Amino acid sequence: MIELFFPRKHTALCLKSAFFGFYAHTGFVRGLHELGFRPSIITGSSSGAMIGALYATGVDMAEVENMILGLKKSDFWEGNSFTQLGRLIKKGIKGYSGVLTGKATRKLLYPYLGGKKFSELQIHLGVAVSNLTKCKRELITTGNVLDAVMASIAFPFLYEIQKLGEDEFLDGGIGDGEPIKELIMDPSIDRIIIHQINNNRPVSSSMIKRAFDASVQIIDGETEDLKTLLAKEKGKHLIRLETATPYLSPKDFSQSRFALAEGRGTAYKHADQILNKNQMPKLPFPF
Repeated sequence: MIELFFPRKHTALCLKSAFFGFYAHTGFVRGLHELGFRPSIITGSSSGAMIGALYATGVDMAEVENMILGLKKSDFWEGNSFTQLGRLIKKGIKGYSGVLTGKATRKLLYPYLGGKKFSELQIHLGVAVSNLTKCKRELITTGNVLDAVMASIAFPFLYEIQKLGEDEFLDGGIGDGEPIKELIMDPSIDRIIIHQINNNRPVSSSMIKRAFDASVQIIDGETEDLKTLLAKEKGKHLIRLETATPYLSPKDFSQSRFALAEGRGTAYKHADQILNKNQMPKLPFPF
């Protein structure tokens, strides 16, 4: 009877794109698990897609934490300057698209995601990708999970362009670092928890690089404002939670443990918001 007056609504989780953000995302997700929170659906972009996919499989996040904290550059970096130069010569300028093929990264993730289909996951998942062939952002929800994640984490010039079928893909963060549009439009969802990372990226000494970085931030800010307006119109509650971390990169991720701890701390700091404590259900009629 109570369902007639208080129809059940669901909470979604979005893990935003962030360069080397998988440490903070892992800490945040582990904190959610320890708090007893379980989302009905997860969406993620880039590093957020990778950790979101691992979380959605139901794997123990402590195991994931141990895996990523044990990472060495040699675990995901392929070859050396000479072998990479050889690959450039072999492919030619027109065929070369990134330093890494992604094979080493795929090998790292295979024990957790290899062979898994979206339909087999314990939590519904959407992975944001940038489809270069169709010139559009897409949210993949079917097919092979590992293939989708590899497409979403293919950071430009670092990873080669990834192919799924006949289409070419790059990092999901290019088209949409915060994939919540489908969540906003879903009538069964009333709250969306968004974890974003301020990675304190240093300002480049290159004017062109600074201009590019600033342009990306401007576009992200504008699209975030538009999503907020859409969410308000649809009656959705967006909870944006930010974790600040030191800048991490393939050259130096020595502070990865600190970044992970900060992400976990963000979950605990906002536990009441996440668990929706002291919130009365909204009445479906005026009074």
